[in-house]
Amino acid sequence: MKKFKTLDKGWKEILFAFSAFGPNLLMGIMGAYYSDAVNPAALGIAEGAVQSIAGVCLVTPLLYSILATIAKIFDGIIDVPLGHLTDNLKSKLGKRRAPIIYCFLPMVIAYAMLWVPIAGVPQVGAANFETIRLWNTIWFVAMSFIFFGTYTMNLICFYGAISEVAYDDAQRIRVSSFKSFFDTIYYVLTYALVPVFLNSFKGTGWSIENLVFCLLPLMCTCLIPVFLIKEGDKNEAKLRALGYEIPEHEKEERVPFFESIKKTMLNKPALTWNIVNSTVYFGLQMFLVSMNALIVGLMGLQTIHMTILNTAAFAPIPVMLYLFNKLKAKKGIRFTFQSCVLCFAVCILSFLVASEYVMGPDNYTIKVIIGAIGGGVGSWALGAFFMLPLLIPSSISSTEERLTGVNQSAMYFAGQALFTCVIGAIATGVYDAIKNLFVPRDFSTVIMVDADLMNSVGIDTSREA
Repeated sequence: MKKFKTLDKGWKEILFAFSAFGPNLLMGIMGAYYSDAVNPAALGIAEGAVQSIAGVCLVTPLLYSILATIAKIFDGIIDVPLGHLTDNLKSKLGKRRAPIIYCFLPMVIAYAMLWVPIAGVPQVGAANFETIRLWNTIWFVAMSFIFFGTYTMNLICFYGAISEVAYDDAQRIRVSSFKSFFDTIYYVLTYALVPVFLNSFKGTGWSIENLVFCLLPLMCTCLIPVFLIKEGDKNEAKLRALGYEIPEHEKEERVPFFESIKKTMLNKPALTWNIVNSTVYFGLQMFLVSMNALIVGLMGLQTIHMTILNTAAFAPIPVMLYLFNKLKAKKGIRFTFQSCVLCFAVCILSFLVASEYVMGPDNYTIKVIIGAIGGGVGSWALGAFFMLPLLIPSSISSTEERLTGVNQSAMYFAGQALFTCVIGAIATGVYDAIKNLFVPRDFSTVIMVDADLMNSVGIDTSREA
């Protein structure tokens, strides 16, 4: 019997790697801008007008921080049962394709609703001011639960399929590298170009949710695996007739849920990787979710400077990925990964050195130079942080399948996602807590776009860019 190679052409490897681009881009925008979009306390007046949904705080700050953190922890917890579900699913469409199809529309609709304040925009002095913010808080968190669940199901199926569609480790490395390249593009779009687009919206009445709705059709990229994964009754019957070694899902061994958790979560290589990856991910998530506020607030820079610094951090990543694989082959993955952690620390430190606390309120040129150098150094780490979470779990699951004949690839990614989601939720919660603690209370309560109205409620508008 000959083994079927799904990604039998180079363009299919690239196309498969592109599958997660749309959902990840929109998830990246949510991670980078959503907290400030519903509560623009950490932004200046001009930035608050375009980087927030309505120019005001739409939610009850403390309650939203708590509930949003719970929603993100739920995103991690739900990975495990969803991963087990797709690993053991019996369906005429197959175990990966069916969940992608069924979860697509709920995912898109929930994401769109995250940017719509269903209770309206709270008005200062209105009797229902706090009531509106409370209902918006409940609405946004409810939509978060739906989106996180369906988004997770789609991505778990994509990640779980990698060990099945890739023929060997070399192909997995290529697919992982291609995906990392596309991740770089969406990070450049998210952190470098989105601020430029938002800046161009000033005075037009547009703000960040309008950009989000324009990008929403990109969610369709997650449907690509439906056409590339050759599974399901009809596809598999045709392949078996051609002499390919395609196991029948009905006859595959089903691993009980808790046994699956034990085998994947306590697998020594996977557990070691999850601990290391989670430690790094905390710093990465804190950096990414607060990056715009760091540049605008801590460093006192403007939108054009934000674009320069983000470009310096993300544009070199494709080259860094190539060099990373070269160094990994020569020095091993441990040494190479350690160098990434060191470079990431240098990147974060550069933002502190270039802050107004150290450099003063002016000195824009030297602050941009320091930040750009730090970002360039950090790009060495960012490329690896994109690639390894895709490569390592798929390699572990592929090795296990060769030894035991059991495919639990989605569960390995689910275990990794559980760790990172919990850590990410904690990181975002810490950022929200810091924002609410250190921003003056009157400014954190409401930000109005209109300067005259700002002055009327006693908020200083002299920070306007």
